[in-house]
Amino acid sequence: MNLWADRLYGLWQALWQRLSWQLLFGLAAGVFLWRNILMPLVGDDYSYAFIWDGANAGNLMDDIGPRQRITSLSDIVVSQWSHYFTWGGRVPALFAVQFFCWQHSLLFDLFNTVFFVLLVLVLYWLAAGRTEHVRTNKTALWWLLLGLFFAVPSYIYTMVWRTGACVYLWTAVVTCIFLLPFALTYWQDDLPLDKSAGAVPLMLFVGLLAGWSMEPASIVTLLLTAAFMVIFYQQKKLRSWQWAGLTGLVIGLLLLMLAPGNMERLKLMQELAPDYTMPPELLWTPVMFLYNFVSGFLPVFIGELPLFVPIVLCLRYGLCSRQEKRYMLLFTAGSVLVLCAMMFSPDFRAHGAYHSVIFLLAASTAALRALMPLLAEKCMQVPKIRLGAAVLGFTALGAWLVAMALCLTIETSYSQQWAEREKIISEHRQDDPVVVPAIEIPWHLDKITGNRSLTESLLIFGADLESNPRDNRSNVYAQYHGLKGIVIDKQIDWGKYGETFEW
Repeated sequence: MNLWADRLYGLWQALWQRLSWQLLFGLAAGVFLWRNILMPLVGDDYSYAFIWDGANAGNLMDDIGPRQRITSLSDIVVSQWSHYFTWGGRVPALFAVQFFCWQHSLLFDLFNTVFFVLLVLVLYWLAAGRTEHVRTNKTALWWLLLGLFFAVPSYIYTMVWRTGACVYLWTAVVTCIFLLPFALTYWQDDLPLDKSAGAVPLMLFVGLLAGWSMEPASIVTLLLTAAFMVIFYQQKKLRSWQWAGLTGLVIGLLLLMLAPGNMERLKLMQELAPDYTMPPELLWTPVMFLYNFVSGFLPVFIGELPLFVPIVLCLRYGLCSRQEKRYMLLFTAGSVLVLCAMMFSPDFRAHGAYHSVIFLLAASTAALRALMPLLAEKCMQVPKIRLGAAVLGFTALGAWLVAMALCLTIETSYSQQWAEREKIISEHRQDDPVVVPAIEIPWHLDKITGNRSLTESLLIFGADLESNPRDNRSNVYAQYHGLKGIVIDKQIDWGKYGETFEW
């Protein structure tokens, strides 16, 4: 037993030493860029490529009439003004969506990869509590990469899809950047911000963007900021830039939550697309909360469970100081509060709780850092722990590499099918409608990858065209490409995918 444990652990140690942090990070970023390049404009991307027409039910409803393409920044300003008053208040994120739906795809692919890299780095610094270099803890970096890949709900929708990435990934980066100075102040007495003349306007601006992002994330960010400021008040570390950040955060949150379009969207959905919304008489009733718990809260929480393991072990064995414990529990509470806030949404889809995973990753990685000295000591002393650590290491690395390879297989096929479809469209542009093959997942790999990549249900609800030329995705795609109409050659069994709420 001891011999096998020593050999396997030695093999893992040798492999782990050869895998530099640069290689791990470069591999993750490279695959992420590759996945972005493979992803074409799809779903809501086409709707946001047009000026939002709030006077005529916006751009996301079925059977919309002709819309005007975005051709300038002034068009985006006009579009977002209309969107704010008739659909919703996420202006900064959707301004970015419309900008990148207007500009070349490769520009977005590069920017989105930069935001992915920023998210990993800022989460690492939040977990570390100081601005030390990532190579000081390769295991913590890898834990973040694993957590982002496996725990984020609906990965392709929230990280790669153009509209989803700007709304979820990008707002998470802004939120983490905003919280970082507060986290660093928690651990350190002096920051460059304390003496910088530009700190106040900078934090005011970043706070505005953080507040004006995603409803549950903004509310919880406000609560976390308030908790930090109470601690700083007790420690006599309150600074003017902190007040500026809080002010910007509150202003952004008010602009987001009080947008007239929030209620207008709900009314419009209930009138024109009742199958996709909770019936008015059931809003904020036990039935709605039960539905939200089953369809949203529970799937996200189950996916997060591995991230709780380092936190539980750290608390169980008393490996962290009171200061470290309070810090970890603060971000853990933020994660749970995002889920609780989403319970009050009229439509809790799992991807709406994206920021819950982000906050939990900061706490989990901080706990892992505290655990590592004990784990290293136990590995040296106990053969079973050495064996377990080696098996766990090989399994995690293998699962990560295999999952990435399968995701790339699906998305390469997806990209190729769109390319073949474009050839058909070019040959039959005058048909009314043009009929193209429905996208198929190769070898049903989505049964293995789950929502790490494209799935059959995601094709039905956004990543493919529709079987009716008047339905939104087929309609706006035809308008974008100047076609009379376009449909897929497959009738969708909506009942199979739960199109309607059955109460």
